[in-house]
Amino acid sequence: MPEASPWTWPALIIAVLAISAAAVLARLAPEVHPVAMAFWRTAAVAALLAPALRRPAPGDGPATFAAGLCLALHFWAWFASLQETSVLRSTVLVCLTPLWVGVAESVSRGALPSPRWLGGVLMALVGVGVMAFGAAGSSSAASLRGDGLALLGGVLAAAYLLFGRAVRPRVGFLTYGAQVCLVCALTLLPLALAVGAPLGGYSTAAWGALAAMALGPQLLGHVLLNFSVKYVSASVVAAMILLEPVGAAALAAVVLGEAPTAGEALGGLIILFGVGVATRP
Repeated sequence: MPEASPWTWPALIIAVLAISAAAVLARLAPEVHPVAMAFWRTAAVAALLAPALRRPAPGDGPATFAAGLCLALHFWAWFASLQETSVLRSTVLVCLTPLWVGVAESVSRGALPSPRWLGGVLMALVGVGVMAFGAAGSSSAASLRGDGLALLGGVLAAAYLLFGRAVRPRVGFLTYGAQVCLVCALTLLPLALAVGAPLGGYSTAAWGALAAMALGPQLLGHVLLNFSVKYVSASVVAAMILLEPVGAAALAAVVLGEAPTAGEALGGLIILFGVGVATRP
């Protein structure tokens, strides 16, 4: 693994803050089909990063394509989930990514994760559970379909991180971000056409939410995650992403009026402590 950059941890923190806004922004554009939302989010960033785009090296092409495909399907599943369940529940379930990453890395190494990492992630997952069950009406109002889509989104996010880990040591983070977003957009465009998802005709508010989503969570958030994954393991990046439900819950309270309960606040504190344990050098 390359020597750590002094910007690694600041980049991770800023990335988490940026991606925390994604769920609320998605809810502010209910008229946009999930596939169309995912397309515009990635197509806009692919265009912005076009100057950094390079053809992948022959050995990196398959992993780059797989990462982009997984990210495209992750966005589709998660945005669809947000239309069927609460911001908190959807974000909590999609952020179980560390569990899937840890399992995959353990299988590839033929060994269990370190006790500290495993303990920290398990503690954070307990916090995630406390947040979920502390949500008002979580048991009766949440859609099983939305929950399942959020879980699927988490699995796909884990695959995206793992494929990216195989490529990032050899590719600049802006170039990799451009490559992945281009694959995403090229995957989602025909999918949107196939399902009949309108790609235009939205309100000004919806276009504003899409623009903010592209510039914040996608351009700033995911590009910085791509930068960080070169210097830290995919498990650490995935554990940091567990902070997203905390930020999303806070934003949902302010913007959508979904005020967190005492259980949600307690769960957030447990998550923070667990992530600190898992990511401690």
